[in-house]
Amino acid sequence: MKLYKTILLELKVIFSCGIYLFLPFMFLLVTGFFYINDTYSYIREVIAFGLFTAVLLVLVTVLNSLQTRKIIFGFLSIILVLLLFVKMSFYMFYGAKINASALFVIFETNTYEASEFLNSFINKEIIVLFFVLLLMLFFVLIKLFYTEKISMKLRLIPVLMFKHKLIKLFVFLLAIFSCYTIFTRFSNENVFLTSYTSHKDYILLKENLKNTLAQKESSYVANFLSSNEEQTYVVIIGESTSNSHMELYNYNRDTNPLLREIEDELYVFEDVISPHVHTIESLEKILTLSNYDSPNKKMNASIVQLANQSGFTTYWLSNQRPVGIYESIPTMIGNAASNRYFINSDDSIFNVYDEKLLPYLDKVLENTSEKKMIFIHLMGTHIGYDKRYPEKFEYFSGENEKTKYKHDKSEKLVNSYDNAIRYNDSIVREVIDKVKAKNTNSYVAYFSDHGDELYDTSDMVGHDMYNTTPSMYEVPFIVWMSEKHKLKHPEFLDKLKVVKRSYNLEDFIHSFSDLSGISFNEYDATRSVFNIQYQQRKRIIKDGVDYDKK
Repeated sequence: MKLYKTILLELKVIFSCGIYLFLPFMFLLVTGFFYINDTYSYIREVIAFGLFTAVLLVLVTVLNSLQTRKIIFGFLSIILVLLLFVKMSFYMFYGAKINASALFVIFETNTYEASEFLNSFINKEIIVLFFVLLLMLFFVLIKLFYTEKISMKLRLIPVLMFKHKLIKLFVFLLAIFSCYTIFTRFSNENVFLTSYTSHKDYILLKENLKNTLAQKESSYVANFLSSNEEQTYVVIIGESTSNSHMELYNYNRDTNPLLREIEDELYVFEDVISPHVHTIESLEKILTLSNYDSPNKKMNASIVQLANQSGFTTYWLSNQRPVGIYESIPTMIGNAASNRYFINSDDSIFNVYDEKLLPYLDKVLENTSEKKMIFIHLMGTHIGYDKRYPEKFEYFSGENEKTKYKHDKSEKLVNSYDNAIRYNDSIVREVIDKVKAKNTNSYVAYFSDHGDELYDTSDMVGHDMYNTTPSMYEVPFIVWMSEKHKLKHPEFLDKLKVVKRSYNLEDFIHSFSDLSGISFNEYDATRSVFNIQYQQRKRIIKDGVDYDKK
């Protein structure tokens, strides 16, 4: 009977102290009911957070020093409140929990992009959440450090625990059970575990890419066949440019005055999407053999390696900051090129103009090598739109009637974005003109890695993987070919038919091979938008969503 009373007393003391540590859990229990739409996800989040809190409470009970217990109790309270803020703010903004894909994007994000993200992420609800949790934390800390009653109970915990082995065993078994359950059943709900494993996978991916795609050649592909005649091919990789703001795609503003002049010479593909709304996951598919069905093929080969192994002298001209020789995935792919020019050492917070690439292109075009493959990675219309074009391209002003969500912020950003697209139009046109002037067997292919939303279908700017809109996926895909190139590829001449094909840029490596006259063992004619054998496939995005039926 005495042991029974002691156990009850111990549990009462632990509960009266633990109630303060469990305040974040109770907050999640209530607010999660309203913001976590899926009942199954809500239950899992509640259980996982409760178990994690229980483990932290056990840590407090086993410490002998009262002052240490107070400090640890306070520190763990801060951890729980921060964890709760991350979880709930993500659910409030995105309607989903933070996952590995989101973390990969965060790992590759620079400080400016992070500040831009926070600027769009923070809204009234999240500000209210922040201050409510802050008040909760202050309440717990004041109770902890300035209330004698709590101090007395904290002082009693180890005395009672270590007096009876049965109580000690129960507490340790509870901690072991909670830890085991968290790691084996609720790992996806554990932000710390997800962050750790995702970062570990990210570092491993970088190392693997360094040893595969960053190398000049790939051992996974073979049996190359390519003509040895003089050829000059250019692939322009754009940034954050949606076709919904391009005049070539029926936008209501004059954003493509120079490309419109030569529209008859262009293949303007009408229905093309990017495989993802973030640069990393988009380009790792577009530039490699990877696709939705075979994601691991990104390690096998890139278009740069195909060009190398087909006898081309390759060039990678980039206006995007490399962030270290192997730190950016596009940078790694570019490092496989025979000649590399990373001309931008500034972050996207600064004025960065793509015209800086043009003198380098002139030098490359003067090179005497017969087979040239040139990859140009633009800054394009990257966020910070007003920093993507010189002052003389300040063309649009006032409210655009096409903008659905009209307010001062949308007016300013839409005008800046449209000015950036008009400037981008001049860059693509100048590249075409320079290649055209060489009068060789040549082509220029241009596409963007993804698009941005600019208040057309949602009251937001930019791109995110949770609240996606058509503007984030639907991108320009434009090809110019010289007359000599067309004669070499008569199958491309049915332009009206080809440009209407629905296409996912994750298969670009096969279209690239057709355009470049490259044949290799992994080539699939049914995935080349130019080929007579082309087969339209389901355009799968996210976790198995059919884009054309969403």
